[in-house]
Amino acid sequence: MSRTGLLLAVVLLLEMPVRAQSSRGAQGEGDVRVDYTQARREIQAFETVLNNMIASAFSSSPFALVQKTKGVYLAGYGTSFNFLINIHRAMVSTPFGEIRRFEDTSPEQKRKRIEDLTEKLVRTLLEYGSYLTQLSKDESVAIVAFYEDRNFPDEANQNRTIVISATKRDLEEFGGNQNRLKEFRQKVKIIEY
Repeated sequence: MSRTGLLLAVVLLLEMPVRAQSSRGAQGEGDVRVDYTQARREIQAFETVLNNMIASAFSSSPFALVQKTKGVYLAGYGTSFNFLINIHRAMVSTPFGEIRRFEDTSPEQKRKRIEDLTEKLVRTLLEYGSYLTQLSKDESVAIVAFYEDRNFPDEANQNRTIVISATKRDLEEFGGNQNRLKEFRQKVKIIEY
């Protein structure tokens, strides 16, 4: 993870309220109170971590982050983060015409880059997901990645959506322990369509 992401995680840990560090967490059984101000801070910090990871993953490729990560807390579900990436940015429109920035990306290269990003998102969820302290153990954290490809009238739609989710319980159990990535990966739900 980048230095910025690590620094952000340390700052986030330092500003967590004392009650969130208790053994019951922010929401014990029967306690349904959510500190929305704290939840917003945690969501913004996680958005920054995801944006930094995505930017570093695609700094030298034709992929482009079209919509930065946005997160939301949904009562009874948990938090959801989503972003949009254009996976075909070989041609860039300018006021002076279209400019070819990169060679065309083959379908295999696109698939590989999407798989690599999915793996990095799972690692990020493992490393930083437990810092979302306002969730109850039964709530989830979901990351929704929208991949937009060029679409021509005579071709099949190439857009993809990948949803990666894990429960707060699993994030706390495995949180930050990269040695247990394989076990965590089995608990994470990944849906692609």
